[in-house]
Amino acid sequence: MEGDRTVGEDVARTDRRLSTALRAAQRGDQDAFRKLYRAVQPRLLRYLRVLVGEAAGQVAAQTWREITHDLSDFRGDFQRFRGWVAVIGRSRALDHLSGRGSTAPPQTSPERVMDDGQMAEPRSVNAAIALIAGLPTDQGEAVLLRVVMGLDTRQAAEILGRTAEALQRSAYLGLLNLADRLEDSDASLRMEDKPGAAALHRSRDDR
Repeated sequence: MEGDRTVGEDVARTDRRLSTALRAAQRGDQDAFRKLYRAVQPRLLRYLRVLVGEAAGQVAAQTWREITHDLSDFRGDFQRFRGWVAVIGRSRALDHLSGRGSTAPPQTSPERVMDDGQMAEPRSVNAAIALIAGLPTDQGEAVLLRVVMGLDTRQAAEILGRTAEALQRSAYLGLLNLADRLEDSDASLRMEDKPGAAALHRSRDDR
């Protein structure tokens, strides 16, 4: 219980710090904007990777260009900012999927100020994103917005045009589904690690 309270306090402190950075970025502070970018970009890329696959980087660049253009007009704290980023990213992703996305080469974007190593994803994260991509669409998007983007139920429901109750149920079912898939994946890996397991699989396949 104490651990949960500590984690919650850490999250609240981080959100307050990033809300302060958000206000500074709106006044033109480039260092503050970089802090926002570093906090949101990894989540945004994971979200977009499920929606548009290999085009995630291109769509993310379009998303940040729109954010940069409209940032001074944004009103709200960092949590609302994350929701705003998700709305823009999803809209750009849908444009891309419908063929309306811009084909122009990306202009200078915040990505250029980052080291490539900072954007690298651990294999475990990539594996989890791949599993989420295999969920039914309603469950997958609910999990992406709640867990990957870190939005609350109300924000996620508004983005998808659903009730909070329906969104919460989809997220719950999606997480249960993911747990089952992870268990199956772990069981498969344990089998592959056993001596002779590969040969056993091959012999079964040959039958």
